[in-house]
Amino acid sequence: MIIQTVRVEELVLIILLSAPIIIWGFRHGLDAVIIAVIGALAGMALADTLASGTVTIVNSTWKMMNAFIDPGFGDPEFFNKMRTGPGLIETPEHVILAGTIVFMAIAYVSFRIAFKRAGGRKNILEGVFGALGAAVTGYLIANFLITRHVRLPLIVEVTETTPLPSFSLDANVVVLIALVIVVFAVQSTRGKKK
Repeated sequence: MIIQTVRVEELVLIILLSAPIIIWGFRHGLDAVIIAVIGALAGMALADTLASGTVTIVNSTWKMMNAFIDPGFGDPEFFNKMRTGPGLIETPEHVILAGTIVFMAIAYVSFRIAFKRAGGRKNILEGVFGALGAAVTGYLIANFLITRHVRLPLIVEVTETTPLPSFSLDANVVVLIALVIVVFAVQSTRGKKK
């Protein structure tokens, strides 16, 4: 029996993608997570801008390398081939993919800086708060990547159940509450200085 379709809820997918970051946050503590989330947010903000800015450089380099490989440098067609050859980044999907690559590079560098600067956790409480902060970081990263690259189906299945009281909580509010908890945890784990 071959499974044709697999149904995975978006939240389950986000939790699965966030699990390595949560474990990393538990191992390295809250200070490292704060540095990493700042880098990840900067990567999200700068990804498309930097990707759009590098399109000309990447395409020129790609065309020049293809011109070197195909006709060779001494060939009279070298400059013509370099000018008219196809680029590497041409469609909007390619720009989105380039933006994701830029985001991943910035996020990787921020996680490495967080690892070097903050070190590890000092106690289990800092590890727990690091895991909570990493859960928020993982949610932000996974949500950013999913909304860019995964087209979720728009099919809504409605089943009749007993009516429940309506309660709506926006994802931005959840992230804000989590960040407030993380900031409170940072201040409380520092201890009082004498």
